[in-house]
Amino acid sequence: MKVTESNNPAKGMSVTGKTRESIVSYMEKLLDRKFTDAERALEQVKERKFGEDEYREGYIKALEGILISSRSGDERDFLNKAANTTEELKKYKAEFKAFTTKPIKSQFDDGYFSAWKDFLTYRMNQEKT
Repeated sequence: MKVTESNNPAKGMSVTGKTRESIVSYMEKLLDRKFTDAERALEQVKERKFGEDEYREGYIKALEGILISSRSGDERDFLNKAANTTEELKKYKAEFKAFTTKPIKSQFDDGYFSAWKDFLTYRMNQEKT
């Protein structure tokens, strides 16, 4: 299927350009449970320059945590115990977005919760395609 603006799984993510391409590659592989390939894609993300250093560090830490959680399958992890309905994903996304708009936060926190918001955005957009 040809990716258009209306069915683009990366639509609404906080990162752009080549960084977005690397993150989309990571998320595709992660959701396909191709963890070794996801690790390689994550290494490409780490080579990208985006945002302030502290923001970038938080964003990457969240992606690393998502990978570890996905790989482990531990039912106690948020990623594995969270409901996967579109309504629930929207709720979680809104909660993560709210963290990024709080006036007292660090750039690390902003990057961390932006990565989670982007991951949920990507998942919801994937369900639409």
